[in-house]
Amino acid sequence: MSKLTDLRYASEIAALVRPTVRLALLRGGLDDDVFSEFLEPRTASEFAETRAVDRALAASWLRAAAAAGWLERHGNAYTSSPFVRWLLETEMGDAGRAMLEEAVLAYEPILGSYPARMKSQDRPAWNGDTAAAERVARGSRVIEGRALKALFRVPGVRQARRFMDIGCGEGVYLMRLLERHRDSLGDGVELDAGVAERARVHLARAGVQRRAEIHTGDFHALELPHGSYDLVLLNNNLYYFQDEEREPLFERILEHLSPKGVLAIQSPFVSDDPLSRWLGVTTMNASFDAFLRIHSDLAGLPEPDELNAQLQNAGFSSMGTVPIVPGGSVRFVWARKAGRG
Repeated sequence: MSKLTDLRYASEIAALVRPTVRLALLRGGLDDDVFSEFLEPRTASEFAETRAVDRALAASWLRAAAAAGWLERHGNAYTSSPFVRWLLETEMGDAGRAMLEEAVLAYEPILGSYPARMKSQDRPAWNGDTAAAERVARGSRVIEGRALKALFRVPGVRQARRFMDIGCGEGVYLMRLLERHRDSLGDGVELDAGVAERARVHLARAGVQRRAEIHTGDFHALELPHGSYDLVLLNNNLYYFQDEEREPLFERILEHLSPKGVLAIQSPFVSDDPLSRWLGVTTMNASFDAFLRIHSDLAGLPEPDELNAQLQNAGFSSMGTVPIVPGGSVRFVWARKAGRG
């Protein structure tokens, strides 16, 4: 190969190494609460004195963090970058931190060993990891605003007054729906007791707890009123149900829907849409799908045609989609009973 080819490939290696190094510096600074000390300008000497650490090491780390873009340098002083401030100070920033934690703690070990795992019949079990469930619940809020706006474009949602959120997480969607309509009622269903308790806290803080109930347990095993819900939500949790479990799930949901009720399923999809590829969502969703499928107790992301067939077999006949992010790589799939447009 020519020297020019070697140089080009070396440049690609550097492009791969750089985000790995940046992520390591970011996580280190977040985990040890370093960046919060730089919300106001501070020098390396001041930081080293406060932390009682070696000044040369402190100066070296701060220089590396600044080179990575996580700190900004002003003369001899440093401040946290706008992005780091967003991570530290905002609710959506906390969701972003949860996504970073999940990528490092869950996805990287699995995807890094994927070729070796493919040779084995023993597949790991996700098994309802509580810490992972909490990270997923926090991380899912990163597109919450867009998703809520998209939800109200689903036919029938604006008129709905009785809601059920299956796998409600921290109860944010239920809370927003109840806040919007003062005469509405809601039920949330959540398997994880810790997450369910946080949902109750969110509802109480919003002052809507008297119109809502959070049920801890399996949706299939709970006694819930039949034929009364105008809207049933499945938000980013369809992959917890194996393919053969989905039709029975949809059949049971259909039993609980009112005559004009609608099921709204929020999910990522692996899309080759040019905009999704440009945004980087195709890579993220394809990697997430691989992560899901290697686990014995998880299913892959839904395939649109298969999902439509499962809904039809369960008794739904009117279906459609509403995109949440440009390109439709995350969207709502909605379905209604026969005879309802």
